[in-house]
Amino acid sequence: MSSVKKAVASRAVKSTARHTAHGAASKLKRRPLRSATLLGIGAAVGLVAGWWLSRPAGHDSRLSG
Repeated sequence: MSSVKKAVASRAVKSTARHTAHGAASKLKRRPLRSATLLGIGAAVGLVAGWWLSRPAGHDSRLSG
């Protein structure tokens, strides 16, 4: 039974990924400037979030002078 669940889950993931890619490509064709702007904002937010999360927990740059 476990292999059936894995197969169904795998198909669902693949279908969702295809659907997302198709939607993104479609939006990019219709409104390229808006899509590029949103993609740029998303990338910037992702970079800031990644930087913020990668910092050591107890580190305070103001004190390490």
